[in-house]
Amino acid sequence: MTPAHHSVKFDKKLIDTDALKVVKTLIKNGYEAYLVGGCIRDLLLGLQPKDFDIATSATPEQVHKVFKRSRIIGRRFRLVHIMFSARKYIEVATFRAGKVKTSNMGQVLRDNFYGSLKEDVFRRDFTVNGLYFDIIKSQVIDYVNGFEDLKASKINIIGDATERFEEDPVRMIRAVRFKVKLDSELTNEISKNISINAHLLKNIPPARLYEEVIKLFHNETSLEIFKELLKFGLLKFLFSQTKESPFIDSTLINTSKRIKNGDSVTPAFLFAVFLWDAQNKCFESKNNKNKNKNRIELMIMASDEVIRKQIQQIMMPRWLSNRVKDIWLMQHRLENCNVKKATELISNPRFRMAYDFLLLRSESINPELKERAKFWTNLQK
Repeated sequence: MTPAHHSVKFDKKLIDTDALKVVKTLIKNGYEAYLVGGCIRDLLLGLQPKDFDIATSATPEQVHKVFKRSRIIGRRFRLVHIMFSARKYIEVATFRAGKVKTSNMGQVLRDNFYGSLKEDVFRRDFTVNGLYFDIIKSQVIDYVNGFEDLKASKINIIGDATERFEEDPVRMIRAVRFKVKLDSELTNEISKNISINAHLLKNIPPARLYEEVIKLFHNETSLEIFKELLKFGLLKFLFSQTKESPFIDSTLINTSKRIKNGDSVTPAFLFAVFLWDAQNKCFESKNNKNKNKNRIELMIMASDEVIRKQIQQIMMPRWLSNRVKDIWLMQHRLENCNVKKATELISNPRFRMAYDFLLLRSESINPELKERAKFWTNLQK
C-alpha cells in the first residue's frame, strides 16, 4: 500500500521545540523518526496539542543510549520517556509490527514486536490518530485515509472494530472522547461494536482506567461525554453506582467552565459528585439498621463501602478517597454549623471544595440549601 503524502505548513508556535529536538537528534543518529498521532491531528485542526509523541525505527535501548536523560518504561508496551524537567517528558515509541500476544479473551498482553512505519500504522486505533509528520519534508504521511476522515469529521477505526476493541477495550472510551472533542461522527461499525462490547471494560485493570477517566471529564466537553457514555452503555462499567442527575450535569458544566477559564480542577471533586447519591443511600440504609451508632460513624462506614465498590472499577489513590470523604463529611457541618464555629471551619484546608460542593447542590438537587450557601458565600467576603 502506497501512502498519501500531504505537504503542510504548521504554525511553529504550536509545535513543541523539545519534541522537534528529539526527532532531529534521532534522525541525525541514523534512525527514522516522526511526530505522530494526536499531536498531528490537533495541528491539522489548528489546535494546540497537549502532548507530542514520537515514533521511530530505533529500539527503546537505542533511544535510551542516544538520550542520557531518559528511562525505559512499561512491559505491555515498552516506551522511552525523555526527560526535560521534573514534570516534562517526551514519549518515544518504536515502530511496532502487526503481531501481538493476546489473552484468551483477545486482549493484548505483549506488543513489543518491532517493525516498520507501515506496520506501525496498523497497530494504531483510529485513522485520525494514524498520521505521521516528516519534519524534514514537511509532509503528513497517511496510510489509512486519516487526513480525509479528519476533514470529513469522521471517527473511523483502523482494522476490524470487534478485533480492535477486544485487543484493547479502552479504545471504546477513546472513540467516545474523540467523537465529542472533535465534534465528529462515529462510523456505524464503531457505534454498533461499542454497544455490543461495552462489557469488556470489566477486564481492564482499575489503575489503568483512572487516567482514562480523568481525560474523559477534565476537559471542556465533559457533560457531552457523560451523556455519550450513558447512551452507549459504557458508564455502568466505569461508575456502576452513578445515575444521571441535575447535580452531575451542573458539576460537569462547572468543571468545563473552570478549565476554559484556566482555573484548577481536581478528580476528588468529580468522584465525590458521581458517588454522592450512592453515599446517601448507603448511609440511610446503615442508619436504619444501626440506631446505636452516631452520625459520623455511619457516614464513615457508608463512605468506605461506596469507595470500596468504586475501586473495583476505577482505582482511587488514597489521597483522592480521603479528600472525597472529607467533602462528604463536611456537608453536614456546613449545613448545621453555627456562626461561632464558622470561622474555624473556613480555615479548614478542605473547606473550599466542600463549600463548592454545597453550592452546586443548592443550585441543582437541594434548593432548600440556597440560604445556607448564601450564608457561607457572604462570610468569605
